[in-house]
Amino acid sequence: MESPVSDSAKEFLDLFYPVHYKVGIGIEDALRGGRLTRHQVAILWLIRSEGEGGRSISRKEIERSITRWFEIRNSAISKSLRVMAREPLDLLDILEHPTSGRERQVVLTAKGAREIERMVDQGRRFIQTMVDRLAAEEASQGVHFLGRVSAIIDLIQPKTRSGAKTRAVAKKRAASKR
Repeated sequence: MESPVSDSAKEFLDLFYPVHYKVGIGIEDALRGGRLTRHQVAILWLIRSEGEGGRSISRKEIERSITRWFEIRNSAISKSLRVMAREPLDLLDILEHPTSGRERQVVLTAKGAREIERMVDQGRRFIQTMVDRLAAEEASQGVHFLGRVSAIIDLIQPKTRSGAKTRAVAKKRAASKR
């Protein structure tokens, strides 16, 4: 039996729009700096946060994450990666994966590493404009809260994803039997 929905859960949902769209997109725009697309920023941030040493990640991992976050097809991811690997951006090298000839490894170039440094600096400056308007305790509590929520999402999201995948597979099978 599901537990009743608390007032806190209701208020939390009401904050979805301002947090996701106003704050999230605001930070994303600061990271973009008018130079990169949202997909390109997400790819670079993924490399920074989940890549090996913050510099390298498998193309398959990029695809898995980006398709979860955006309504984007594999071909669009390939196009974004190719654009990022060529001049004038030259942010990435796309290499053969060390353990699989079929898989690709995406590695930051020196220019890509500098671009991530620029993104981090711009993101911190944007967030500082918000932190400047908070008491130190509010800022600390906000960081703690967001860290906890992120950890909780990491715990529950695989269940949600696998449940959705199971339902999608079942739906395909049912459709193919018709």
